[in-house]
Amino acid sequence: MVKIQNVMGDVKIGRQGEVVYQRKYGEQIRSVAAPKRAIVSEAQEKHRQLYRDALAWRKQLSRQNKRYLEGYCIANGVIDSYGIPLAWSRFALRLHLQKIKFVPALTTTELVEGEAVDQQYTTGDATSYYLHDTVWITQTFTPAITGKLTKLNIKMSRNYDPGDFVIQINTTNENGYPTDNVLCSKDFYSEPITEEEPGDWYYYTFDPLPSLTEEVVYAIIMHGKPGGTNPQLYWRQDATAPQYFRGCAYTSVNSGGTWTRRLYNDCMFQTYMLVPGEKITYGTLHVRHPALLTVVQKRGEQLVKGYDTLSSLDEEYLTGQVGLDVEKGDIIEVTTLPGVSYRYEV
Repeated sequence: MVKIQNVMGDVKIGRQGEVVYQRKYGEQIRSVAAPKRAIVSEAQEKHRQLYRDALAWRKQLSRQNKRYLEGYCIANGVIDSYGIPLAWSRFALRLHLQKIKFVPALTTTELVEGEAVDQQYTTGDATSYYLHDTVWITQTFTPAITGKLTKLNIKMSRNYDPGDFVIQINTTNENGYPTDNVLCSKDFYSEPITEEEPGDWYYYTFDPLPSLTEEVVYAIIMHGKPGGTNPQLYWRQDATAPQYFRGCAYTSVNSGGTWTRRLYNDCMFQTYMLVPGEKITYGTLHVRHPALLTVVQKRGEQLVKGYDTLSSLDEEYLTGQVGLDVEKGDIIEVTTLPGVSYRYEV
């Protein structure tokens, strides 16, 4: 469509060959008449249906709604290309047809790696397993993340005779039983451990730090070394209704030669993993449309924010912008006042 100036002063109206002349606001406009296609594309039909829906929505507006839209355009400077306030009928179509704008302002930051508890069972310890140089006790566990094991936390006590003991991490076989493959071990002397029941928590670290893989079963094994009168440790355990379902206790009375699974027993333990640093993208997102109705922000299955009834013709108010604090991967679901829905992933 082209605006034309006729220096001769003649005014053309109507179709002449492949050209159509029109007049609008005192100016002459020339358009090229294109033949209609015999077959409508899918995109064309989708747009036509959207326009039909817009016409149907406009038609059902009440007289009060129309007056409000007319006044809104005048009061808020909603104008056409000639600077004239839009009529309510054109503004109503714009509300339905105009797409939502999602304007992100994001930044990316790399987090520093840190230590965190991965697996643990810390409640319900009414009794203890005793262990020494021939009686060995194991608690299996399944990491939820891949990384380095920084330390173990064990709840236990000892008898009157201190002695030398070993704590180690072993692999397990396909049935979950401990193997002879030792990933790391540490010798310690039991004298600092309390003799009072129900015991206390004690940390143990390994050098070098072992690397563990998520969803792979490993075994924490504790046992004594030969020597001393009768040194024993008492590893606290829950033998009633343990709730740790990613491992269980095992006992051996022949120094780890054979193991017996204690499916309904769990020992008290905590594993600490070095969580690697990761890059996160976050920032703000502005959602813009002349008449927003609802805005919902989700992060996975979690509802972060939700806005309802942002605009109403009957109550005579329109919301044109909403700002959100977002992270990469957030899902934004938006509905406009006419009922058109949009979905955006940060």
